[in-house]
Amino acid sequence: MKKLKIVFAGTPEFAETHLSALINSKHDVVTVFTQPSKRSGRGLKFKHSPVRDTAQKNNINIRQPEKITIKETDALEEIKPDIVIVVAYGLMLTKEFISIPKFGCINVHPSLLPRWRGAAPIQRSIEAGDKLSGVSIMQINEELDKGDVIYQEPIPITDNDSSVSMHKKFASVGSQALLVTLDSLTDDKIMLHPQDNNLATYAKKINKLEAKIDWDYSAETIHRKIMAFNSWPIAETTLSGERIRIHESEFKKLDINGIPGNIKSFKDKIIEVFTGDGCLIIKRLQKENSKIINAGDFINSADLQGKKFE
Repeated sequence: MKKLKIVFAGTPEFAETHLSALINSKHDVVTVFTQPSKRSGRGLKFKHSPVRDTAQKNNINIRQPEKITIKETDALEEIKPDIVIVVAYGLMLTKEFISIPKFGCINVHPSLLPRWRGAAPIQRSIEAGDKLSGVSIMQINEELDKGDVIYQEPIPITDNDSSVSMHKKFASVGSQALLVTLDSLTDDKIMLHPQDNNLATYAKKINKLEAKIDWDYSAETIHRKIMAFNSWPIAETTLSGERIRIHESEFKKLDINGIPGNIKSFKDKIIEVFTGDGCLIIKRLQKENSKIINAGDFINSADLQGKKFE
């Protein structure tokens, strides 16, 4: 099995898991592309991406362009990598950039393509109630997430899964799938499978305005939103005029429904709320400017008798 000369492009923690797996493999990561560091916090100190931090610890060359230009293409030409691996990078690659590596550019995408192309596949799959997702490794072309698929590994989604838990599953499965793909590539054993565009769905970027809960929806729909939007932007509602963010929930069917938003009961460390169809069970929540607490502690700190979530 040949040792590959790799350029890696990625930014968040999800991408860092894949970079670490490559660093610990037999392959050679020579350069990392990651998004520019940004100033944040009170002191306006630079906040670096997880990928940059790992690259720096391992003495890997780092490039942080605002966008991929001819300058970056020329730099890649000088590096002469066998392959470019892209994981949640956040910048579009140009045709000229893609054409340089011997084996092209490949992307690790957290959905079973062509379902959920786009920016937020994990959140949208949970929100839609999908029971199955997976990792797709595809050849990159100039169109967003439309390249030929090289490898797919399915991952189930349970009712209790949030975007946080699914990110962990995708990172673990994806990093191993990536190494398997590279072995197949060097052994010349890969097959390319064109995507069926007729089956494509688009995972649009999450808008913070979507976080507001509409209690007229079913308990299951609201629950899926809560789990999909954990850890950002966090589904929210109001109680007595105060913003409440809900981090974890369950749902159940009811024989008779009450007024949506009305609190059905608050006992046994859970808060039950009527919805348009069924009952939402709140397990963890957060008052404005307060820490996340379980429902039992919330019950002990608030007067919920006769109250309604708006």
